[in-house]
Amino acid sequence: MKEKLAIFYTGDKRHNLEIVKQNHQRLFDCLNEIVDINIYWFTKDDPDRGVCPFEEGDPNLDNAYRRGQGGGIQVWDFYRSCERTTEPYVMRLRTDVWFTNSSISIICEEIKKILAGKTDIAFFGSDWIHANAGKIYHKMVVIDGVPGGVQDFAIVANRSQLKPGKEVIDYITSLPAKKRRSGNNLFKLLILMTKTEHFYFQDVNAFRILCQTWLIRKTYASYPTDNEVCKDYIQSYILDDKSEIGKKTFVIPHPMQDSVNWWRSQQGWGPQDLDITDFKKWQLQ
Repeated sequence: MKEKLAIFYTGDKRHNLEIVKQNHQRLFDCLNEIVDINIYWFTKDDPDRGVCPFEEGDPNLDNAYRRGQGGGIQVWDFYRSCERTTEPYVMRLRTDVWFTNSSISIICEEIKKILAGKTDIAFFGSDWIHANAGKIYHKMVVIDGVPGGVQDFAIVANRSQLKPGKEVIDYITSLPAKKRRSGNNLFKLLILMTKTEHFYFQDVNAFRILCQTWLIRKTYASYPTDNEVCKDYIQSYILDDKSEIGKKTFVIPHPMQDSVNWWRSQQGWGPQDLDITDFKKWQLQ
């Protein structure tokens, strides 16, 4: 008999959901071969979601791609979804994540390791800086006490190895609002720790896994290519119709320069410096 995995969506419903569902079904078809899955839509519009303590009265809830206390909200939604499911394994998904063929294979292989007890928590996503542009597969140990965040496009865990939700939410509540902003930092709180008289010890095997998963940044009318989704994703971190001009916009070299050149290399094109007079010129040969 196969194990059971709860897959739940949280957060906002973004862009063309029919296209998202087509893309995600490819992942689900692969998962169905190794585990029984149940899919839940626990998104922000769900009437049974409950009231998140971190979003009431926050004036910055829909600020471009960043939210005032967004990290706290995301973690609260994760634990609220865990409360509403019973399967021994859980997977949290965003509605705007895009899976490529290579990422689907990697995620399924890593879930096999979770089912076998070799991994307890896996954080999946991509990273366009830190020399990680376009990584197909890069797996790193996550240690709660070591600085640095985790990816949160997809999170898979053995339910029994998660830190208790009340403990996590109480801790986030104790933080100043500005410390509740980053989901990449706060999702590390899922990692179970044991406290002794003098030290904390990490009880679980947690990993962050970089793979070719992108975030969807446009509402496509028809099913896009991986290449198109990737291009628009990179552009969103440079300048687009929703993101705002900030200090990073004028840094030389731009933080996304390596990512731009990686994407261009996939087209068979040479590198090109980002042009502050035309932030989309890099998309042309």
